[in-house]
Amino acid sequence: MLFNRERAETVMTRHGLDALVAASPDNVLYATDYECVTHWLNKGFQLYSLFSPGHDPAASLIAPSLELDAIVDGDVWVDDIYLFSPFPRGPAQTDAMDEVGRGAKALSERAHHVGRALDGLVDSIEARGLTAGRIGIDESGISPLFWWELQQRLPNVDIVYANAIWWEVRMVKTPDEIERLVRASAITEIAIREAFRGIKPGITEREVINAYQASVTAQGGRTTFCILGSGSRTAQPHALASDKVIEAGDLIRYDIGCTYDRYHADNARAVVLGTPSGEQSRIWQAMAQGIDDAIGLMRPGADVRDVYRAAMAPGQALGLENFERFHCGHGIGVSVYDPPVVTLADPEASAFLMPAVDGGLEAGMAFSIEVGYYIQGVMGFLCEDTVVVTETGVRHLTSNSKSLDFDAFIA
Repeated sequence: MLFNRERAETVMTRHGLDALVAASPDNVLYATDYECVTHWLNKGFQLYSLFSPGHDPAASLIAPSLELDAIVDGDVWVDDIYLFSPFPRGPAQTDAMDEVGRGAKALSERAHHVGRALDGLVDSIEARGLTAGRIGIDESGISPLFWWELQQRLPNVDIVYANAIWWEVRMVKTPDEIERLVRASAITEIAIREAFRGIKPGITEREVINAYQASVTAQGGRTTFCILGSGSRTAQPHALASDKVIEAGDLIRYDIGCTYDRYHADNARAVVLGTPSGEQSRIWQAMAQGIDDAIGLMRPGADVRDVYRAAMAPGQALGLENFERFHCGHGIGVSVYDPPVVTLADPEASAFLMPAVDGGLEAGMAFSIEVGYYIQGVMGFLCEDTVVVTETGVRHLTSNSKSLDFDAFIA
């Protein structure tokens, strides 16, 4: 199960919550193991789950009847189901149905049927006698109109904004989550090595990206992003795919990711198709050393600010001009950017709006640690590794070579 129930109960107690509602695709998936295709495709679609450990049932899922079969066919652990928006099927005799069909029919017969998703959420709250309770509601997945209606229908509920609370729960990964992260990271590294073996002068960036994406798919992953640039295009942090021809002597930089069972990978390297210059070697060594030094500090109780300082120190010692970064890493999980953020600043007051880490790192936290440097219109570097914090240090999920030499990287 993805859901870290024990941690959720601890966090809820600290915030004084009777129930916790998920509304975004990431949070509903995490809370229930339910992957709703419509929820991912339609950004305005409303779908909820509710967790209230002091009640029986402890959890409810409010889902569209269109995806009744997906609930049965998936790994959903929640039994209390509210189905909204009727979606009729053609009649069939039970003995003619396949196993999923029979399960879906049984689920439909025992489920609560409501008109809209919000009706199901309100009903699940009322069924638990929480009409005057304190409930954390994930504002990131609820439109202003539905938020207003929820307040009107439950005027005595003490509603707490809860997206940051969900992030707080998600900071520490379960064993199931970690295994998905391990597999996602392995897929990306195998795929980029396979793609790089085909690089030679005259190939285009797009051809390399296509080879990477094909390998990810062949391994059972889903491509999410492949940022790849060569020559001066490495200076573009988020370079768009292009038909630029890769030439001998080019610096090549990648920043790649994929998902495996909805869990993400995110890692980066740079190589030179030829002999690296002295400047390239010095800059890259500072990036790679910063990653290694930062990861070397990571263990339970470590302060993210110390991790940040260690990541930045080699580049600063080199005297790189305008070498400044808001962060040197981020959590990773069901989102590419999960908390915590490795920064000196207050992430709650930043563009990330993520909760800060009080008390240091914890075993089970997963991070992508990254350091990069970009010289406008000339060249750019990014080194990024993924690790999971253990009781004694870290488990490395990234193993690709940090050599700037192309042949050494491939070998």
